[in-house]
Parts: sequence; structure tokens; C-alpha cells
Amino acid sequence: MNRHPIIRNTIIVFLVLAATPFALAQAPDPVGTWNLQTDLQGQTTSFTLTITKEGNALKGKVTSEQYGAQELTDLKFENGILMYTRNLDIGGQAIAMEFKGKIEGDKMTGAYSIQGVELPVTGTRKGAISADTPQGK
Repeated sequence: MNRHPIIRNTIIVFLVLAATPFALAQAPDPVGTWNLQTDLQGQTTSFTLTITKEGNALKGKVTSEQYGAQELTDLKFENGILMYTRNLDIGGQAIAMEFKGKIEGDKMTGAYSIQGVELPVTGTRKGAISADTPQGK
């Protein structure tokens, strides 16, 4: 009787089970409050993105000093990529800003697309510890 397949299969099952919590812990999660900024020709605009989860559905809003708060539409998060539409009223004209960005841990990078113009967006999750933050404070 050959016992090697049993030992090999036991080791494989053990490794898969041992690795599962680490894989799940590292899966990106968009829920939280994000401090973001965009730069248009040297003019930086800061805003806050808040994402919550109600059941299986994500909900979100963007708040900025200049434009106030807007509820997000078409909010999706798949494979670490966040997508949504933010509708602004600028001078009585409705402008759709489509966002697509990648979440890596507590960092987000992406861009708004507005009438064919790309605006880069960067930022971090609020409360995230950065390399510049002294530990224990």
C-alpha cells in the first residue's frame, strides 16, 4: 500500500486551509472614509469619499467644500477596482464624473473621466497608519 498520496493530499489540504485566512485578510475592501485629492493643472482639490455597505449593496457619497455632497450612482467594486458616477451641477448644467480606481490596502489611485478629460485621483483611507505616522501615538 502506497501512503505517499495520503500524506501529500494531507499536506495540500493543510496548506490551503492555513493560507485561506491570509488571502481573505488581504482582500481589498472599499468600505470606509477616504481622503482624496485631484490635481487639475496645478490646482489641487480635496474631497471625502464615504462608502458604506447595506446588506450586499454598496452605497456612497462624495463631499467637497466647493460642491457639497453628492450621492454616488452605479457604485461597483470588483477585483480591487472601484467604479462610480458622481453627478455635479455646475452653473445649472448637469455634469457626470465617472470614476475608476484601484484600492491597494489603504491607498487608492484612479481618475475621474469628465467629457473626455482624465483627472488623476489619489488618496488614503481615513485612520490608516502611514509610514510617516509615529507608532504608539
